Amino acid sequence: MKTVSKWVLLTIAGAIMVYMGGFILIDEKLKGISGLLIGVGSVLTVLGVGNMVYSLWLNKPQNKVKNDEKIRMSKIEANDERKIRIREKAGWKTNIVNFYILIALTVVFSLMGVDQTVVTVLCGVFVFQISLGIFLFNYYAKRM
Repeated sequence: MKTVSKWVLLTIAGAIMVYMGGFILIDEKLKGISGLLIGVGSVLTVLGVGNMVYSLWLNKPQNKVKNDEKIRMSKIEANDERKIRIREKAGWKTNIVNFYILIALTVVFSLMGVDQTVVTVLCGVFVFQISLGIFLFNYYAKRM
C-alpha cells in the first residue's frame, strides 16, 4: 500500500494545481501561468488516479500471482545478454543518427541566417556530444 500513497499525493497535487489555475489565478496578466497550471495539474491528476487504480488492482490476491510472475520474467529478460547487446547497438545507432542530424541542423541554420545565439547553442551541444563520447569511451575502456 506504500505505492498507493505516493499516487494519492500526486493526485492531490494535480488537483491543487488545477484549482489554482482555474479559480485563484484568474487575472488577465496571469492567463499563461493559469493555463500551464491547469494543463500540468490535469496530467498529474489523471496520472495519479490511473496509477492508483492500477496499484490497487495489483494488490488483489488473485492478481498478485500474475504480477509476481511478470516481475520475475522481466528481471530475467533485463539481464539477458542478447537483449543487453541489442540495446547497446540500438543506442549506438541512435547516437550516430542524432549526431548527423545535429550537424545538418547547425549547417542549415547557419546558412539560413538564424540568430547567432541559436547556432552557437547548437554548436555547443555538438561539442558536448563529442566530448561526452570521448569521455565515456575512455571511462569504459578502463573499466572493462
